[in-house]
Amino acid sequence: MLDRRILRRAWSIAWPLIVAEAVDSILSVTDMFFVSRLGDEATAAIGLAGYASWLFFVSVQLFYMGVLVLAAQAYGAGRPEEASRVLGESLPSAFLTTLPITVAGYVYSFEFLGLLGGWDPVTVPLASDYFRVRVLALPLVAVTMTISAAFRAVGMTKPVMMATVSGAAVNIVLDPLLIFGLGPFPRLGIVGAAVASALAFTVDFTLHAFFARNLPFPVKVAVPGWGALKAARIGLPPTVERTVFALGNMAYIAVISRCGKTALAAHTIGIRIESFAYLPAFAMSVAASSLVGQETGRRDISLAKKVGWEVAKGTTIFMVLAGVLLAVLSPVAPHVFTETPRVLWLSMVYLILAAVSEPSLGLVMALAGSIRGAGNTLVPTVVNLASLYLFRVLPAFLLPRLMPPGLCAVGAWLAMDIDLFARSAIFLVLYRRRFEKLARVLV
Repeated sequence: MLDRRILRRAWSIAWPLIVAEAVDSILSVTDMFFVSRLGDEATAAIGLAGYASWLFFVSVQLFYMGVLVLAAQAYGAGRPEEASRVLGESLPSAFLTTLPITVAGYVYSFEFLGLLGGWDPVTVPLASDYFRVRVLALPLVAVTMTISAAFRAVGMTKPVMMATVSGAAVNIVLDPLLIFGLGPFPRLGIVGAAVASALAFTVDFTLHAFFARNLPFPVKVAVPGWGALKAARIGLPPTVERTVFALGNMAYIAVISRCGKTALAAHTIGIRIESFAYLPAFAMSVAASSLVGQETGRRDISLAKKVGWEVAKGTTIFMVLAGVLLAVLSPVAPHVFTETPRVLWLSMVYLILAAVSEPSLGLVMALAGSIRGAGNTLVPTVVNLASLYLFRVLPAFLLPRLMPPGLCAVGAWLAMDIDLFARSAIFLVLYRRRFEKLARVLV
């Protein structure tokens, strides 16, 4: 039986994030929709640049996760001054930390994407042009996510929703104007989509900064000190996780890209459509981190464990329904982006395989979020990375070679399911048997 009281608390935090992430997914789909009108090469290029963005944009996690965990525990412990200090010192730290990463991404984008995309003479230059514009917004995104972490920590997710929706609306309006050069706007092609995204990030940051005055503790930007160091120490394992995870995913996408442009285009389309399906899992994982963190700050570890478990059960049920819907829509949804028969068929196969693993994905995200909220960011990092490389990347190199001609990418997608099944089993055992020993009171 589900504890409805806990689920109501979780849902009050999660639903604005679901709306925000749904709009963000609509934004990604809109980018893909307009860019796909430029051809399958452009579709493959934006997918390639998207994987590269995962690696560079993981740097925002360093202070995001630290502020989320510390602010949640401080808020639960009734110590708003500590939450204020951590946030105030982390804001300039997040900006300065991401500046050199931005410069490196801009200067070496072509070489980096060339390694990732097999030096394809059409796809790589397009992806590089798109990525160089997008990476310029990285410092602004880092500051935005740090402010957002404070809102999520205390359960105030409506301002996050309003800021994200506003930024996405700007992006959706600018996409066709800048890609195709409508009216007085220049025709920028795939670069136009990147410019629209950068302007949307600016709107998102502005509104986050404006709404920050409504937080239950003052936001005072300060010289980085103990508070920023503590946030960085807690955020370092998730940042390392995301970085190594992104590298693993790039190795994974490199396997798919070597299956051909058709496979890469189908994979990109499938990822964009699937992004809608895992919205509940992402939002509920944030709710789990917030609620478990608050109870841990109050030093009620038993209740913290119960809260996380109830959120995990509810999330898994959500994801069963999401998986069913994804499978039902798999023959239809890809038609939004392409009419190439082979791309359509492969996209449908991807979506069906993704649908099978959605419940496992939900369980993994909820339990990992709960453990992080309890103050332990190292264990989820170790589990996620070990599972990624052992059960996804390694099989992804082996299984495509065993597949019949034309089904190379399907072997890699099967590895995705194997990874999620294994990871959900590991987290389940750890959470049920070791939560009390994993939890750490940090404030």
